[in-house]
Amino acid sequence: MITSASQIEKLERHALWAGVTPTHEPAAPEPDRNPSPLSLILGARRQLQLLSAAPVGDEVSTPLLQVAATVQRACRANADVALASILMHREGSYAIRHSVNAAIACQIAGVAMSFSAADLATVVAGALTMNFGMLDLQQRLQEVGELNDDQRRDVTGHCERGVDWLQQRGVGDERWLEIVRDHHERPDGSGYPAKKSGDAIHPLTQLVSLADVYCARVSSRACRSAMLPNVALRRLFLNEGAAVNEHHAALFIKTLGIYPPGTGVRLHNGSIAVVTRRGATDRNPRVSSITTQDGLRIGAPIRRHGDPTAHAVTEVVDLDELGMNVSMEALWGSDAAL
Repeated sequence: MITSASQIEKLERHALWAGVTPTHEPAAPEPDRNPSPLSLILGARRQLQLLSAAPVGDEVSTPLLQVAATVQRACRANADVALASILMHREGSYAIRHSVNAAIACQIAGVAMSFSAADLATVVAGALTMNFGMLDLQQRLQEVGELNDDQRRDVTGHCERGVDWLQQRGVGDERWLEIVRDHHERPDGSGYPAKKSGDAIHPLTQLVSLADVYCARVSSRACRSAMLPNVALRRLFLNEGAAVNEHHAALFIKTLGIYPPGTGVRLHNGSIAVVTRRGATDRNPRVSSITTQDGLRIGAPIRRHGDPTAHAVTEVVDLDELGMNVSMEALWGSDAAL
């Protein structure tokens, strides 16, 4: 059974000979294809995991910037696949995955905000390393409920520890270090470690803060389930639970869309679908159905291109709760091949 677009692509590249001797010379081996955007993202996670264990004295600035460049390359190749990986590819260390997810959101939103190439590289590097002062603790906290007093103090001190960690390994870029130090500062002065407010917090840092909050909310923890992405974005817009720059929040939400790629939705015709591409308008994303109108699972997702009435989004659904996991490759083909 053909179950994905990538299988069709493979069939188109190769012929099957049964009982017939081909009269032409065999084709030369196909050169290695460029890694897919999803492969680049997963590779960035693995490299970041390795670099996070670098001993004091190792020079990590250049390899970390290379990881940042890999994330940027994936986002330029297919921003929708990159955004979908935040919601759909939840394997591996949460702490590392969260950092890469935030870097993806920063790159895509930063482009929309017209940041320079240098600022984009810095903001992505800052997002990747913002929690290097508490990676082990962050992973443990993912598995527990409420924090005790000691854990709360450890969390509050992680920004400055992260700066120390980077400086001890050769990172000297002041803006990069500032992002790591200030990414929990808030415009109303309620953040830490220095209770900065307003314009004292650099715009690059404020973008990392937005991405940090959004990516944390759409991930599950021991004490709570993951928020649906549209709910997490709405809470950002309403400044619920985390004070953020309202202007930046509006641009961030506009860039990701009300229904970011990877979001599970129910369509007007009753079928369950996954958002595969941000649409021309926030309320008109491209989707692929994974069930029939009656709720029966489809072997291969069906891309919806027309009939805006029947295929309009009526609500967001939790695919995990519905037990409807679907591979990214089945939805995006070779751009999500591993």
